[in-house]
Amino acid sequence: MQTSMTIKQLELFIALAETPHLGKVSQEKHLSQSAISTAIKNLEEILETKLFDRSNKKIILNEDGRLFLRRVEPLVTQLQWCENIFRDAHLHGSLNIGVSSTIAKSILPRMLYRFIELHEGVTFRTETGNTQTVVNLIEKGGVDIGFIEGEYHCVDIQKEVFGTDELYIVTGDKKLADKKAYRMEELLQKRWILREKGSGTREVFLRHLGAHTQNLNVFMQIDNTGGVKSVLRNSDTLACMSRYHVKFELEHGSLYRVRVKDMSFTRPFYLIWHRNKYISSLLNEFMNFSRSWDEIA
Repeated sequence: MQTSMTIKQLELFIALAETPHLGKVSQEKHLSQSAISTAIKNLEEILETKLFDRSNKKIILNEDGRLFLRRVEPLVTQLQWCENIFRDAHLHGSLNIGVSSTIAKSILPRMLYRFIELHEGVTFRTETGNTQTVVNLIEKGGVDIGFIEGEYHCVDIQKEVFGTDELYIVTGDKKLADKKAYRMEELLQKRWILREKGSGTREVFLRHLGAHTQNLNVFMQIDNTGGVKSVLRNSDTLACMSRYHVKFELEHGSLYRVRVKDMSFTRPFYLIWHRNKYISSLLNEFMNFSRSWDEIA
């Protein structure tokens, strides 16, 4: 004997309460009249009460039926709403994102704003750090997905390129920047300000330098881009920074780009996730959205 109500039984009960004609409900629900009658009979047995009065082939809610309808209809409506969240294309929910600093400041806010415009039921929580910090968060399950600007070494994390960036060598020393272009060798003994170890910007810059790295005069290491920019006004002081981070300063003349002959500093931006991560419909939609961000932006 059945001991628990089912959602199907409750849906059929509500349908009959609203349209007390077995034939019409049978057509609407694509069920036989006998199947509907059996479902209602089983529901009444579970509740140990009659919900309908039956007379001359008519079914009419009785007092217990009316009370049950008032109590159960809002609950079934809520359950149907919850079910539709996961079944239809209207996405809801929350995503946790780990993001490295350049992407966090320059790209992600616009990306999230646009996605929320398309899917108003979605919210985001972000955690910002350098590339290694974001990788650690992915490894430990602290975030659902990550956006990084540097390389990493972890076999459990998958990645793909979602955008590109160029790093500029910049200074606040206008006299230093006035020369048309330098050979890299001419700049190595200037005062270089680098980001901290684990920074994607630092890693990309040093990798492009190659053998020049051993002759680089690292004057200071600072763990944030604002700190780097604040000391660049000193003479003979240089840094390598994302074009996104120095766009405003270059346009307003507080920093200057230093050109280098036969050398450029480019890097990919990566979308990363744990290979064992369950990809929900919401996460899949956001991943696909981020993959086309270069085109959207």
